[in-house]
Amino acid sequence: MRPLLLLFACASLALAQLDSNSVTVTASRSITLQPDQIALYITVDSGLGVSLSDILAPLQGIGVTAANLTGVSIPQSFQLAPPPIPTPAIPPLFQPSAQWTFSLGVPLSQLKDTLATLTNLQKSIGQNNSGLALSFRVQGTQVSPQLQQAQSCKVSDILADARTQAQKLADAAGGVTLGQILAVSSTNFGSASYAAISLYSQVSVPYMPPGCSLTVKFALIRFQ
Repeated sequence: MRPLLLLFACASLALAQLDSNSVTVTASRSITLQPDQIALYITVDSGLGVSLSDILAPLQGIGVTAANLTGVSIPQSFQLAPPPIPTPAIPPLFQPSAQWTFSLGVPLSQLKDTLATLTNLQKSIGQNNSGLALSFRVQGTQVSPQLQQAQSCKVSDILADARTQAQKLADAAGGVTLGQILAVSSTNFGSASYAAISLYSQVSVPYMPPGCSLTVKFALIRFQ
């Protein structure tokens, strides 16, 4: 199923300011993306002498890499300094261990096959005396980084929204017409001049991250 994209513009008159020489408005656009992945939480238990490469080796078939690692934990009792007096040997079932956790985003279309692979891997790891134990669970849905990067706001479109909004205020005030842009600022860009914004619209990077807002100040020209 192709992810759906909902794009809408929000023009807030409550954020508009009108004085004798200028009008300032804030125009924003929000992007709502439909999740295209299932987030899986994978845990591998191992002995303390196992390296990350040893953990990743059986997970390569499902696309897990070092980038998916979210943490490694060791039981607190084994992180403390040993007591000064000798203690009995630890029974095999209670040997100190490490727990490796991974987060994996799986496309919705591949979820069934991935879960089947994980189930088989869980059984085989437990049967081949590797010293590893695997468990996993579904965390929920998420939007993939690829989809997030593919959808963004275009500066020229938000500037057009701001001009339309400012024009309505100028028309309502009467006796004035909308002039040039005096200043532009954004929580995404920081502060930027109109020249900089114009430059963005002419080069290959005229985009802002999803959830974009511009505050634009226009000059007001009074009728003679």
